[in-house]
Amino acid sequence: MPGDAVVVGAGAIGAACAHYLARSGWRVTLADRDDFGRGCSYANACLIVPSHSHPIPGPGAIRQAARWMLRPDSPFYVRPRLDPGLLGWLWQFRRACSPEAAERGFRALLELSRAGLALFEDMALEAGLSFFYRREGLLHVYLSDAGFREAHHEHVALQEAGFHARLLDRTEALEFEPALSPRIRGGLFIEGEAHGDCYAYVVALTTGLEACGARLITGRGVSRIVVQGGRVRGVQLEPPGGVPAAAARSAGSHSEEIPADLVVLAAGAWTPALAAPLGLRIPLQPAKGYSATVPAVPAHSSVLRVPLLVMERRVVVTPLGDRLRFGGTLELAGLAPGINPVRYQAVVGAGQEVLASPPPMDQAEAWYGFRPVAPDGLPLIGFAPRIEGLIIASGHAMLGFTQAPITGKLVAELADGRPPSVSLESFRPDRF
Repeated sequence: MPGDAVVVGAGAIGAACAHYLARSGWRVTLADRDDFGRGCSYANACLIVPSHSHPIPGPGAIRQAARWMLRPDSPFYVRPRLDPGLLGWLWQFRRACSPEAAERGFRALLELSRAGLALFEDMALEAGLSFFYRREGLLHVYLSDAGFREAHHEHVALQEAGFHARLLDRTEALEFEPALSPRIRGGLFIEGEAHGDCYAYVVALTTGLEACGARLITGRGVSRIVVQGGRVRGVQLEPPGGVPAAAARSAGSHSEEIPADLVVLAAGAWTPALAAPLGLRIPLQPAKGYSATVPAVPAHSSVLRVPLLVMERRVVVTPLGDRLRFGGTLELAGLAPGINPVRYQAVVGAGQEVLASPPPMDQAEAWYGFRPVAPDGLPLIGFAPRIEGLIIASGHAMLGFTQAPITGKLVAELADGRPPSVSLESFRPDRF
């Protein structure tokens, strides 16, 4: 029978877990160290794209990463540092780059992503759940003849995976998307892909949770997961006001403990730190990404109709109603705060490069967030080993928004003892 559940982390994944648990009859508490959706879900690229279900490691990934490491503005960067966790992660990443591992990972992620997109379609029609969502496809654009030649191979691979896609030469691409710059060399349009406002999605889910009686806690992180006798008993919250626990104890203030029959650890890049005191090794690295969001100015530029992926730069340009967002880069630099101006400007510049009339950037909202990435590029979804009542739901890398609703549904199915609607074998938290 459903009981009390605490979900730790209120990004797209955590909010979806809380949503589906509440629908299953669990009494839900959703807690986050920040405001809801203000972490990695706040200003990401907002794509819902099963076609991008290839895991990050794969054949040629090491060689490509080595080339990019020599460029400060490249799509991928690892900050050199003496970090045993990073070194172990990189070693496992290397092992996951085989063709066999990449193919297995792609098939597993593709099933998860397609199930996520199907649930977005349902959610878009759900009464009382309102957020910006469009299903108008995704356009890859190419800035070089060599890049466009690669598009032919991508086209074949997409068709083999069951996607409807079509190649567009330069003239066809400009006719299809008039907002494009004439400097592009061609495009590849993938039908049926979607995009939406990830932050608005989280707000819609948390608003619905509050309306149905869930307890929502913001600005107070979970300091530890309480386990007794091999089973979860609840969580302990950090003291209010950001006071360190030691200082709070000396001042006579006590951390609050919330009892629970079930705890879902969906804290993104902060998941390993909460799992480690329990003897659980969760090998995730925070991969920093940047974005710039600007008001769309129809009088200044053609309004972009569909999201773009600038293939040579690995930068996404996403239309979000009255806003336009440039997003990209993957930087393994730990949880170091702040924006690297060279890398941020590379993202902005790539977006501007493919638009005929780029919008002015004087009102741009600059942002960075940490995507949680496992060394094999697959998320961790399932019960934690040796601890009854603890579910891990983290490590979704660049597919967190795409896979959020299906992850939430799977967590509720696990909690209820129902068969999962998608095989979880590839996503077992104990696979490392």
